[in-house]
Amino acid sequence: MNCDLLVIGAGGAGLAAAVTAAEAGSSAIILDRLRVTGGATVFAKGIFAVGSKFQKELGIDISADEAFLQHMFYTHYLANARLVRAIIDKSADTIHWLDERGTEFIKPAELYPGAPRTWHTMKREGKSITKALEKIAKELGVPIHFRTRAKKLIMKDGRVAGVTAEDKDGNQVEYTAKAVVIASGGFANNEEMMEKYTQAGKHTIEMAFGQVAKEGDGVLMAWEAGAAKEGTSVIQRGLAGVMKKKEVLKEAPKKSQFDKHITAILKQPTFWVNANGERFFNECEFSFAHIGNAMSKQPGQVLFNMFDDDYRKYMEEQGTDVGLGVFAPKGTKIPSVVEAIQASIDKDEAWVCNSLEELAEKAGMDYETLKENVDEYNASCDKGHDDLFAKNPEYMKPVRTPPFYAIKGHPTHVGTLGGIKINHTTEVIREDSATGLDVIPGLYAAGNVAGGMYGDTYDASHTLGLTLAFAVNSGRIAGESALKYMGK
Repeated sequence: MNCDLLVIGAGGAGLAAAVTAAEAGSSAIILDRLRVTGGATVFAKGIFAVGSKFQKELGIDISADEAFLQHMFYTHYLANARLVRAIIDKSADTIHWLDERGTEFIKPAELYPGAPRTWHTMKREGKSITKALEKIAKELGVPIHFRTRAKKLIMKDGRVAGVTAEDKDGNQVEYTAKAVVIASGGFANNEEMMEKYTQAGKHTIEMAFGQVAKEGDGVLMAWEAGAAKEGTSVIQRGLAGVMKKKEVLKEAPKKSQFDKHITAILKQPTFWVNANGERFFNECEFSFAHIGNAMSKQPGQVLFNMFDDDYRKYMEEQGTDVGLGVFAPKGTKIPSVVEAIQASIDKDEAWVCNSLEELAEKAGMDYETLKENVDEYNASCDKGHDDLFAKNPEYMKPVRTPPFYAIKGHPTHVGTLGGIKINHTTEVIREDSATGLDVIPGLYAAGNVAGGMYGDTYDASHTLGLTLAFAVNSGRIAGESALKYMGK
């Protein structure tokens, strides 16, 4: 089979690349291992942008310069500055591009108290993007070959000339193309790569956000073709999560609602300790990445969120102190805290106890250590100042009135964020390049397979929704770059 542009992956990045090329009159084919489009994009709630018309309508004034400087400062300039600038500068135009093609936006929102309103939420979540782009792709005659797994890049005279793939029946199919965009997602489902390249290793429990068939196919085939590596250690850390079983995803909507509630409870800035019963974190530091990084240094990479019966009543009667974005906004009342955490209680992952000593025993903590930390924290609450971690006094509520509650939180992530080194036009850099500028002609990478955007830590503080923005923006840039390469 022959085309101008071959795209590996039918998620936000791949669809954006194919539509960009097709709208300019080039032929494109998309390959995807799964049966449907979307990838991890369908689970996204919002996308980053600065300077969009939706922000201007609400008087939100955040400039591209501000976002760029904040992001580079956050990443300690370990990120590729030209790539970061290219993505941020294109972000508003991409919001308008998506809007014109059928994506239904709600409004720019904040994910946590005080967060910049760069997070553009959508009526149908990420499906609002993928379904709109899939419709355009079909109208433009772009075929999507589902259940087709790209296996190896075809190289001719040092240039990419196509891909060898395997179809649903196990047959080998050769696709010839003038250019190839790898947009197949990361390697979250590849245990060997996770263990080798990331700090999370096998301890991390993946959140159910599109981590299916993400075995690093695109990354590995690019490396095999001589691509340089970048960002292999970076993962999109999430907030602490409860232990989940596969059957949870098949349960009734009522159960999923309670799962939402326990996640919201676990997020509340109450009193957090590690497996030893020792407080280790400023609980009102709301960045997912910061929570995940701090947890990664604790025994077993877990935390225990503790509160007393006064706070249980508070959540039921007054609502939560901190929202979980569009999942459970601030002030969400929990109808029954015990019922919400019952599934975790049944799995010995949450406890309701009449004394701290009983709780320590059931949770496997050292009682004396726990009591010492509770007493220290309560004293700080009484005087209105956290001498240890400088926690905001607004969220300091003592742990004093029995029964006492504790929920075990596990590390989570929603995908890997690197692997293939690219430049600011998404061209893939050669591993043997002495200058770091030489590229593999005809090869581009977009979305979670590409490194360079995040330094060593995903930024969930200043550029909310950046993972999705990087996917769609880098996909568009890849499509544009391929068109230029092909002389279109």
